Amino acid sequence: MTYTLTDRRTQANARGGWGRSLAYAALLTPVSLQTMLGRPADAGRRWQHLARAEPSETTAAVSRAKVYGYGAISALLGLTSWFLLFLIGLAVVRGPFWGFVEHGVVEPGTWGGPSRTGAWAVHGAVAVPAILLFLGVLRGLSALQQLLVRPLYGRQARWWVLPATILLATGSALFFWSWLQQL
Repeated sequence: MTYTLTDRRTQANARGGWGRSLAYAALLTPVSLQTMLGRPADAGRRWQHLARAEPSETTAAVSRAKVYGYGAISALLGLTSWFLLFLIGLAVVRGPFWGFVEHGVVEPGTWGGPSRTGAWAVHGAVAVPAILLFLGVLRGLSALQQLLVRPLYGRQARWWVLPATILLATGSALFFWSWLQQL
């Protein structure tokens, strides 16, 4: 049995581009909720369709509890993806385009201040790497989630995928909580 990282179709999906990764991130939560509430027999087909994976010949007989668990973890990863999409949008608006949205006086404590040009340059210099980092994290989240749900459509997952996903989902929830606390 081949693993995802050596599967030709999955390698082609990984090269599918940033647009596909963004679409996957945006659709992850609704598909996860639909998986949790739908029939367990349809779960594998739903994930294969979202990932555009090659249909498997076998369908896995999985319990409702297992489907619900995978759906819940995937929904949390989807909410993390939405949060990262929000941060990307915020970083774009408040980074490279800072000068277009901030019209007030540049305060002495502003990054790159006291000049408007310096503040704009520093905001852009900080935001662009953050945007690239967030895009990479989104791509990694979608790859990990695709590895996670492989047992739902009859393929084997590696032993480390479930613990890594649970750890990442927990860390994501803690990161979101800490971000809310600083508001």
